[in-house]
Amino acid sequence: MNTPPDTDATSAPASADTGGGATIVAEASDIAEAHIWVDALRDEEIEAAFVERGPGSAFGGATLFGSSYAVLVPRSRIGEARSVIADLGGGGALVAYRTADEERRSSRRAFLTVAGPIALVAIIAVVLRFAFG
Repeated sequence: MNTPPDTDATSAPASADTGGGATIVAEASDIAEAHIWVDALRDEEIEAAFVERGPGSAFGGATLFGSSYAVLVPRSRIGEARSVIADLGGGGALVAYRTADEERRSSRRAFLTVAGPIALVAIIAVVLRFAFG
């Protein structure tokens, strides 16, 4: 594996701490695929790492059904990283890219989708409580 001696494939890109942060570029279905992509990205001098997502990560990294591996790269290099992974045949695993503004709008929309009905039910409950004692 092509990893620097002081890090491994699961350590987050240094860019996660400065200037724009890291973002998920693709979801690998197994650890071997994640290692291949991370190595290819690093060969192109793109900082990359992966993290396990799913129930296995909660059980000490046990491989369980439904686990996937999110490949992280600096946000500023996402276009190049997508091209590298697509060239390796991983085009189907690429994550839809959204800008930071789009992510904030999406999070706000998700919050309102959940919080709106809950607030409506609470208001109806208070009104009914006062109306029927």
